[in-house]
Amino acid sequence: MDNYDLIYKILFSFTLGFLIGLEREYKVKEQIFAGIRTFPLISILGFLSSFVYDKYWEGALYISFIAVVSFSLINFYLEFSKDKGVTTEISILITFFIGVLTYFNQYYLALFITFSTTLILALKKPLEDFAKSLYFEDVITLIKFGILTAVVFPILPDKNLGPYEAFNLKEIWKVVIIVATIDFIGYILLRFKGSKSLLLVGIFGGLISSTAVTYNFSIMSKNLENKNILISGIVGSWIVMNLRVIALMLLLNINLAILVIPFLLALSLIQLVFFKGYYTYNNLNIDDRKHFYNKTFSITSILTFAFVYTLVVFLIKVMKVYLGNIGIYFVGLFSGVVDVDAVVLSVSNLTNLNSININIGLLAILLAILSNTVFK
Repeated sequence: MDNYDLIYKILFSFTLGFLIGLEREYKVKEQIFAGIRTFPLISILGFLSSFVYDKYWEGALYISFIAVVSFSLINFYLEFSKDKGVTTEISILITFFIGVLTYFNQYYLALFITFSTTLILALKKPLEDFAKSLYFEDVITLIKFGILTAVVFPILPDKNLGPYEAFNLKEIWKVVIIVATIDFIGYILLRFKGSKSLLLVGIFGGLISSTAVTYNFSIMSKNLENKNILISGIVGSWIVMNLRVIALMLLLNINLAILVIPFLLALSLIQLVFFKGYYTYNNLNIDDRKHFYNKTFSITSILTFAFVYTLVVFLIKVMKVYLGNIGIYFVGLFSGVVDVDAVVLSVSNLTNLNSININIGLLAILLAILSNTVFK
């Protein structure tokens, strides 16, 4: 069984190295340092070096790695005058470690790295064209988005803090990520597709947070003379929110859903009239668009929204403490301002358990939807 396992790993390493080598051979179309034969051999070398390292001699892996690095450096020196870069040399080192990962049973990681590497290599021309089309503001926006979503969130504590344990920094920052993501998608679509694409941002953003869409588009409207496309996107997100709530309630509590659906459909019909009235095909010219998208992604506006959300959550926690179950209407009314789904989920579960009357649950959900709509 051990032999079969080793053979499988060797074939797996060979296949992954072959994929990267195939791309290199196809792309370069000339005599190259490493191609369709060399890359599979390098991944197998990584595998065999790991095998010897694990079973017999620890120095095998280090010597093999130094040898691969040395060959890569020699090739880079010989090709330096041709200014071909170090893409192939870096790919060789990655392929070596793919073989190492395979030996230590990291199949999915090795496979993911292989496909990611092959994709990056294959998309050289589109990626270079994309990079050359960027402005300085695009790079700054990408950095700001990365800081908000990938850097800050992992280091925040996931526990309730402060008075009434109302402040969970992890949960608060999720709101920041939602708003930042919608804002960033809007920025990218506006940057490359024009203002008509904002309609899609609104409609699909309604699946996540129609409140965030409303906030972002309201900020954007300060820099856009023709606001019809933003109004269409906002109202479109409201309609999608209603449909999202209907789908959620049908899954959680069909009896409660039957009572709520007529109201939501009537509300959606009214909103659809506004949507149709403001829907437009108008687009921005290229100069106005550049002026506009430079001002769309603002950390200050995103954090302002998060502050308002945090304040509302705090008020809700206070009311729960002092009013208890009697305050369910107030909880629905105020919590609906920032999060309808939370009210729908909690009330549906409580009515399923007969903890509250279905009519009380109905009114709490309607108050949440109404308060959310008024606030937006």
